[in-house]
Amino acid sequence: MLRAVWSAKWYILLGLLAFILIVVATTPIHFLWKYAEPYARDLPVRIQNPTGTLWQGRADIGVPQAGTIAAGWELSPLSLLLGNADLAINAEGENIRLTGAAQATGLYAGLPERVIIEDLNGYLDSSALAPLLMQARANLDGSFELSRLNADISIADQGINDISGQLVYSGGQLRARVERQAIDTELPMLVANIVMDGPKVTVPVATADGEPLGQLFLQEDGWGGMTVLRRAVDIAGQSWPDKQADADTVIFEVSQKFL
Repeated sequence: MLRAVWSAKWYILLGLLAFILIVVATTPIHFLWKYAEPYARDLPVRIQNPTGTLWQGRADIGVPQAGTIAAGWELSPLSLLLGNADLAINAEGENIRLTGAAQATGLYAGLPERVIIEDLNGYLDSSALAPLLMQARANLDGSFELSRLNADISIADQGINDISGQLVYSGGQLRARVERQAIDTELPMLVANIVMDGPKVTVPVATADGEPLGQLFLQEDGWGGMTVLRRAVDIAGQSWPDKQADADTVIFEVSQKFL
């Protein structure tokens, strides 16, 4: 009898593990949250009113710049048993929306080894950026729309294996003060395509007609930055003192270590 039990020990262990996962996953999330809440107090957001279960649930997320966002998720039980987490994302607030899917792999090692983002789409009204812009004495109208963001991020190597997507600014009024000079101008629609250039992430920014304005970049070694062309000053309705510089001249460039 004992020999039969011992020979089936792995099946018993697997059954016990599956039982524990099922109990945890079907337990109401608000019951589990009271144990996790102390560890979440240092987060930059507030998580409130969790409902549902670990597999499928919703919660209100308080974001200082965007107000309260109603977020929902769905987890795949089968993938979790295999050490992965397939997550469906759905978040909506007064001035923000976000939908898409994500997968975290290698969870048996503790932190995920890789995070894969699939077809992430979002919308952000510029009013959500008002507190941040006020610190720079600026105000911006319009909205931002993120389309088809796909990314493969290596947590173990702290790098981005692949990324693509598009960010569009609708255009709108910009009011700011630069060196005691007031700026009040109408910005056109801007398009930023997120692409990989070898091992480097680049985000060229252009007008809707395809005229380049500059670009952002993030290198494999963690250094990132931006370049700005004189054309960007022109569309902002400002003048550049160097009259010899043409529209494609780089007038500003900065870089720093991010990762």
